[in-house]
Amino acid sequence: MVDLKLVDYIRRHIDRGYGKEEIKKILIENQWDKKEVDLAMNFLEEKKTPVKTIIPKSKPVVTQPNNITKLQILKNFINNSRAKGIKDSVIRAALLAKKWPESLLAEGFSDLRKPIEQKVIIQEKSKEKPKKERKPFNWKMLIWYIVAFIMAAAIIAGTIFVYYYVMGLSDYTVTMDGVAVHGKCLQLNCSDMKGAALDYANGSLITMAMIGLIAALFIVSLYAFLPYRQAILWIVNLLYFLFLVYIGYVWISFTGSL
Repeated sequence: MVDLKLVDYIRRHIDRGYGKEEIKKILIENQWDKKEVDLAMNFLEEKKTPVKTIIPKSKPVVTQPNNITKLQILKNFINNSRAKGIKDSVIRAALLAKKWPESLLAEGFSDLRKPIEQKVIIQEKSKEKPKKERKPFNWKMLIWYIVAFIMAAAIIAGTIFVYYYVMGLSDYTVTMDGVAVHGKCLQLNCSDMKGAALDYANGSLITMAMIGLIAALFIVSLYAFLPYRQAILWIVNLLYFLFLVYIGYVWISFTGSL
């Protein structure tokens, strides 16, 4: 019995300009029986009229496409599956289970290999973290910190020196008529008291320098690395002011006892 579906397929491709031998070759390569193909072509020659395809309502019949159409369907299926995140190995296994020819699968995956590789490269580049540009070293800021460190160390050490000098004056003791007198001097210009206080302060110069350097380094480091710079400056100024008040208190206490 002639397959009217096959007859209609042959007629349509003859109308499109395909030769009979070419159509026959394509159908045989796609697993059509040679006798069925010859029978359909002979039937078409006898009728010489277009034949309508009769499709039963109960079981719809799907025309077996040629290699070109079938390859395009395969590519579309592969692309759609990849878009859903399905791996190639799973896609290939599913197609083999549906009895797709291995040669056709190899051709379809081979044709789609290059675009996929390019897509992977683009995605890998997009995931790369942008490199941060190294900012040039700020030498002006470094010089400013060094100058601030030296000035802070000098001010702190000088203030401590004044404190020791005042303490030396207040602790100066002389013996008058066999009695130890505190806060009195023997010379009219009190050069003896001043000299003793100066010697007392000079005896602690290394200690003053160390305290000044450590305190200055601590203050400059806090200012350089902590975000609340203004608050740090206010705290340092307040502590320095309180220290000056204490030195003034010692001085006033000493002069009041003279």
